[in-house]
Amino acid sequence: MRERWGVERERQDSRYRLSFTVGGLLLPQGVVCARRFLDSHPNVGMSKEEIGERITSIRDEIVDSNALAIRTTSANKRVTAEVCKRLSALSFAELDFLASEESSMQDCRYLMWMAMCRYYLFVGGFATEVLRERFLLGETIALDDYDRYVLNKAMWHPELESISAATASKLRGNVFKAMREAGLIERGSRGADVIVPAVFGQRLAGLERDNAASWLFFPSRDRMN
Repeated sequence: MRERWGVERERQDSRYRLSFTVGGLLLPQGVVCARRFLDSHPNVGMSKEEIGERITSIRDEIVDSNALAIRTTSANKRVTAEVCKRLSALSFAELDFLASEESSMQDCRYLMWMAMCRYYLFVGGFATEVLRERFLLGETIALDDYDRYVLNKAMWHPELESISAATASKLRGNVFKAMREAGLIERGSRGADVIVPAVFGQRLAGLERDNAASWLFFPSRDRMN
């Protein structure tokens, strides 16, 4: 299957990318790859252009050097490929932010969630239509909310019905794991997943100020400002 890079956009008769079965948010790995890319591309500046397929220039180097410190070769290749796919949906300026030691860890978590939502239209839709809406209407989010979202999308995306139960469970688990690692949900006293409002640092807010779609992925009543 031909690899796809950059932001996934809705197209007629298009199938969702559904390969987010590896890891959760993958923040530490994302930071390593971002720094390695910028080390080998020192003159990219603060461009808002999407990185896209250019991220593949570091993939073999990351795997060969085991920069992500993963024990097996097969797992190393899978995780590296997944991280590169997500980073391909960021801009050069966003990658620079992710790689910077001056960036707050929480803002980097938000940026990796943003990357996941952009690369996977299915995840981005869930963030906008379910996570954000559940926050605006209440305080919690449940697995049932995800399941209802899948059923709704399956009307236009039959590929959601063709995946195995095990894969479907893994996809759902990774979405909730990523949200938890991004600091967007936490386990409440009664066992429910409580939605945590996103509060962006000044630098990240400034970076995304003109990108209205970015803040729709987050539980917030305000724009990033």
